[in-house]
Amino acid sequence: MNNRLKEIRRTLHMTQKELGDVLGITNGAVSDIEKGKAALTERNISLICEKLNIDKDWLKSGTGDMFLPELPEDEFSKILSEIEESNDDFIKNFLKIYWQLDENGKKVIKYFAKTLAENQE
Repeated sequence: MNNRLKEIRRTLHMTQKELGDVLGITNGAVSDIEKGKAALTERNISLICEKLNIDKDWLKSGTGDMFLPELPEDEFSKILSEIEESNDDFIKNFLKIYWQLDENGKKVIKYFAKTLAENQE
């Protein structure tokens, strides 16, 4: 993963300090990871994937594409606008809390939502 981390950083034209700021670690820690002296934690893997739109399978194994497909900008902006204008505090708080969950917490919510959707059909 150390080489792929360096590839991400270079592709995004980031310094080690900038990447460290995203992960909440020092540029020295980023350097150690890139050199193979330290390993990426699950927390850092999750942050890289979430904050930089990186595919987790690619980061861990090198398979697939580096980046996840993105929603078209206008569709994403429309969704955000609708949420903001809805005055639905539950949805706003739910999304904020979801974004702060670790990977396991997000998996639980995704499983629940998928099961709920399947039972609605």
